[in-house]
Amino acid sequence: MWRAAAAATFALALVACARRGTRHTDPPAAGNATGAVASLPESTLARADVGSVEDLLQGRVPGLEVIHAPSGDIALRIRGTNSLLEEGEPLVILDGMPLTPQDLTRALRALRPRDIANIDVLKDVSSTAVYGTRGAHGVILITTKRN
Repeated sequence: MWRAAAAATFALALVACARRGTRHTDPPAAGNATGAVASLPESTLARADVGSVEDLLQGRVPGLEVIHAPSGDIALRIRGTNSLLEEGEPLVILDGMPLTPQDLTRALRALRPRDIANIDVLKDVSSTAVYGTRGAHGVILITTKRN
């Protein structure tokens, strides 16, 4: 009898915990983010006469710096996300898939500016908190028209 009561109590506790458990949710869209967000909507992108995505980003987003390394690689920096002395690249998400810094150059060069529907740059802690430590240096969300 004692074991049956303990088993029933355990089963009820397990069900209650399972119902209150965590579930996976997608990060909010940049339009729902609070804080410093810079957006390049499709209407702005359509007027841009550039040949590459890095040229598209350069000078159009305040605080975003596109760095061309001698090796030909591209690095991105968002000013003001942490300190001026600390270096770190922002998290770049292309159609919902995070890009590693090693894949960034190849992905940006393979992408044509006319294929981009929207670019959102999340700059501050309140905007990037949903991405955890990976978003500590900012987040760049690139959405293509194919998505």
